[in-house]
Parts: sequence; C-alpha cells; structure tokens
Amino acid sequence: MKHTHIRKFAGLMLSAAAALSMAVPAFASDYSFTTTAPQDYYGSTSYEDVYGSQYNYGGNNVVDYQVPELEYGVQSTTMTGVMERTILPGLQQTVGTGGGYGVAGGGGPITVLVETGTPGAANTGSTSTTAPTNPAAPSYQQPAYTSVEGMAYKDGSIGTVKIPSLKIDMKVWEGETADSMKKGLGHYSSTSAWNGNVAVCGHNRGSKYVIGTIKDLKQGDIITYTTMYGTRTYAVETVKIISNSDWSDLQSTADNRITLTTCLADHPESRVLVQAVEKK
Repeated sequence: MKHTHIRKFAGLMLSAAAALSMAVPAFASDYSFTTTAPQDYYGSTSYEDVYGSQYNYGGNNVVDYQVPELEYGVQSTTMTGVMERTILPGLQQTVGTGGGYGVAGGGGPITVLVETGTPGAANTGSTSTTAPTNPAAPSYQQPAYTSVEGMAYKDGSIGTVKIPSLKIDMKVWEGETADSMKKGLGHYSSTSAWNGNVAVCGHNRGSKYVIGTIKDLKQGDIITYTTMYGTRTYAVETVKIISNSDWSDLQSTADNRITLTTCLADHPESRVLVQAVEKK
C-alpha cells in the first residue's frame, strides 16, 4: 500500500512538472541572434540580377562565357571564367601619338572563312619614314587613331553598330568587359573609337545581346558604325577563326575599318573575327 502511494505521488509530480514547462513561454531571443551588419551588406544573388538574363536549365548560360574586366593584351580563358594575367607575347606599344601597337600573332591556327579579295595589310605601327625601294610602292601612312574621350551619349554608349544582313543593331559601350557586353558590344579600349581600326567584341550566345552569327557574314556584306562624328559604312573583307591569344588584327591602321570578335561555340581556345573596310 505504501508503494502504491509513492508511485501515485511521483506520477503527480511528473505531471505537474510537464504542465509547468508548457506554461513557460518561449522567447524569440532564445532561438535567434541579431547582427550589426547593414541591411544591404549582401547583394542580390538572383541569377537574372547578376547576369542580366534568365537561367537556361537546358543548355549554356551567360555565366559560362563570363568575361572578366581585362586590359588589352592580357590573356584570358573566358570560357571558364579564369583570367591569366600574363602579357601576350609580341604585344608592345610602339606608337605614342598615333595610338598604334606593334602586335605579333598568337601563333595559333587560323581558319579563313571568307578570303579577302584585295588584302589590305594592317600597318605594324612602325614609325619609320624610310622611302620604299620600289618607286611605285605607296608611301608610309601614319596609323589613324581617335580617343573615346568626349564621345559618350547621355546613356553612356559611344556609338551603334548595325549589320543589316544579320538584323544586328547594338549600341557600343566603352571597355571589353562583361558589363559592356551585357548591354550590347564592348569597345576594345586600346583601339581607336572612330578613325582607323575600331575594334569591338560581343557574346556568342547565352545573353540578350549576341553576335555569334557574324561567322556567317560574306565578303561585301555591309556594317555601319554611327557615333557623334557621323556614320561610316564598311564592307566585310575577312571572316576567320583565330586563336584566343591572337590580337594582331586589333592594331592601328591608316585606313578606316571595323573589327568584331566573339567566342566560337564549344571552342574556348578560338575566336571568330570579322574585319570590314570603309567603302569609298
């Protein structure tokens, strides 16, 4: 009998303890903590906010072709997003006032998709004025160059490139950067912005603005470039596939031409390059 009372008493005590624990309110401070970091410390991680386009779950995306901000003449493996900050062999600034560069090719294989009718060799940037040995040969012409300074429109762009046959109509933004190519074409900052050789680059795919179809251009196709200085019309002369380390076609020239580059799909080691010369 005595044991029965003890068990009843113990049971009553346990029930009372359980009821008491349920009656004690749980405060939020027991389960959370505060931080002194400002509210905007962490930026948006939304793919669309970061890269400017929706994520394509079935294929390649902008992040696959992200191009880090890159100085002219610095090698980049842009398809993997890894930047090797090494100066390209043969790239040397040799002309000061003219804006020209003496540039050696990258040494990689070149596949010419469109043969040039009358090749116009780009000037090497040499400042020599020695008379040619052949009297009939043309005299040396100083490479042309126009600074981008003062060329920006109100929206920040410096011009517009149109390729009617491909229905391409894009604004050009200063700098060969991912930010520029998110909005259109990026202008190689070390090339001329108007006179001489104007060089621009764009995404091949995976973005709102892409120029991968430039590989399909034919000799004679028209490209126009409009800036605050006016509009120039160019005819395609060369379409070729080059090594991603070949910068030779970006050097300054005495004539007016425009050079476009983009990645080659599934070939991170290569680039598509188109060069068009002003129509006279």
